Amino acid sequence: MVTATGNVTVVSPPQNTGQPQTPFIAFPPQISSGIYKIAPDGAPEELWASRDDVVYSLGIGGDGRLLAGLGNSGALLAIDGKGVFAQLAKAGSAQITGIARNSSGKIFLCTANPGKLIALGPEYEPEGTYESRSFDTQLFSHWGRLEWWSPAGPDTKNTAKRQEPRLEFYLRSGNTEDPGKEWSKWFGPYTTSGSQTEAPTARFAQWRAVIHDGRPGDGIEWVSLAYEPKNVAPVIDGIALQDPGVRAQAQQNLAMGAATTVALKYPPAPTAAGNVILNQPQVNVTTKFEAPPQATVQKGYQTVVWTVHDDNEDELKYAVSFRGEGEKEWKLLKENLEQKFYSFDTTTLPDGAYYLKIAASDAASNPPEKALRTERESERFEVDNTPPEVSEPQALHTATRNGTLLASEGFLITFEAKDAGSNVERAQYSVDGGEWLLLAPKAGISDGKQESYEFTVSGLKAGEHVIAVRVYDRFENVGSAKAVVNSKP
Repeated sequence: MVTATGNVTVVSPPQNTGQPQTPFIAFPPQISSGIYKIAPDGAPEELWASRDDVVYSLGIGGDGRLLAGLGNSGALLAIDGKGVFAQLAKAGSAQITGIARNSSGKIFLCTANPGKLIALGPEYEPEGTYESRSFDTQLFSHWGRLEWWSPAGPDTKNTAKRQEPRLEFYLRSGNTEDPGKEWSKWFGPYTTSGSQTEAPTARFAQWRAVIHDGRPGDGIEWVSLAYEPKNVAPVIDGIALQDPGVRAQAQQNLAMGAATTVALKYPPAPTAAGNVILNQPQVNVTTKFEAPPQATVQKGYQTVVWTVHDDNEDELKYAVSFRGEGEKEWKLLKENLEQKFYSFDTTTLPDGAYYLKIAASDAASNPPEKALRTERESERFEVDNTPPEVSEPQALHTATRNGTLLASEGFLITFEAKDAGSNVERAQYSVDGGEWLLLAPKAGISDGKQESYEFTVSGLKAGEHVIAVRVYDRFENVGSAKAVVNSKP
């Protein structure tokens, strides 16, 4: 007895024989349809599965093989088990909804869309034709040799046809998934395995086999079509410049606990416009696992990270170049990189604005005449390794105010800070080597290349005191100065 439930078709197990039963094992998830054999102990065994077809009916052929009627391809399969099956016929309708066999071995098929009643066998037709599904190479491809293997059938009494080719192959190509009138004509016949094909360059291909003088045992075990995809240039999807003072290295090159680690910024997904920087890395589907780099804080370093893909899945190598703002020529920083990041020491460059250019080449996987290269420029970034200039602090006595003697002597400290390359970020002061305290500029906000500061130090004991100030710019360059004051007893 056979039963069908939903999109999964199963063969019912035999009746309980009294033997101990093992717990039922759930079927693995199937996207479309599958056929399973149930062992006496309840364990399922997958005989056939498909992501594209749905089983509408089951039956038993004259040779004892399981028959499966499919939709929506209208194909009749003979299932040998463990993924091995043969396509016996196509009904010309969308679904085969019923299969029956009479005592003489003839198979009857009921179909839907449109409804038909079809009789098969058991005798063989003198000629049969089979068309494969269209094969997608994903890229525009050149077609090579067509190879196949067919087992030799038993001899027949028809000696006249023995001198003629019993198996002929044809090939056509096109650029749509479903073959249509825009596809090429059929090329062939090819009667010798390994024949060079003539179909024009395209993305999709389909082969057709014609068997003459059909006999029991005829069939085609496998077919192979060689092709070479057209090489396409790699695509640099995005470039992300890191904050100043971040250095990226391969994880195996890092000393444990050597420096503070930070999170790298990665380019956006390829659909986003521009070089907007995200804080999380994008997940890329790739056949080659690459361990992500580890980033640490290291002053003076600039790091760039990029994402790239190649439709041919070629091995890629990269080169990084730079040019200063206002310059025309690119200067090479590093070539033959295999990783998709690069860090360099900016202290070898003058302060100023710069751009980077990333180049990707697939020369490692292609002959020189077919190798391709692509380039992409980064956004603007700045190099600033010069500390801010800090004027000598001026100290004014604050022992009296409006003619009134204060309880303790104090000092009003003033100083100026300026930076040629970037804005002043923050300022601090310390008294006699004590804790550094944050200072706000007189303007209230540190948003300029020049700032003025004023603060009061009071409660000093009698004697000499050192008041130190330091100022940071946006690149963590620091300038400092000090004032020496004497507090009276």
